[in-house]
Amino acid sequence: MQVHIRNAKGNRDRLVPLPVNTLNLLRRFWAVHRHPNWLFPSRHNGLKCVHKATNHMDEGGVQLALRRVVADIGLKKVLAHTACATAMPRI
Repeated sequence: MQVHIRNAKGNRDRLVPLPVNTLNLLRRFWAVHRHPNWLFPSRHNGLKCVHKATNHMDEGGVQLALRRVVADIGLKKVLAHTACATAMPRI
């Protein structure tokens, strides 16, 4: 399975491998809200209204979630780039 990333670094389109485990996690996540257009819908009006969201999650929402996880497990400051570089295997 591959994901098509449009306008990536250098304004180029890229095909990125998507591991089966990640695909399964994304499917389970989508099954929670079942938004017809967005995999990561905005949650500004709360979780009960997420299926009616009119736009996607803000980039800052991902950063905020990462900061909360890092604080909860007691790590020092972690940047999103560092987390991605650590979690993603070299291909």
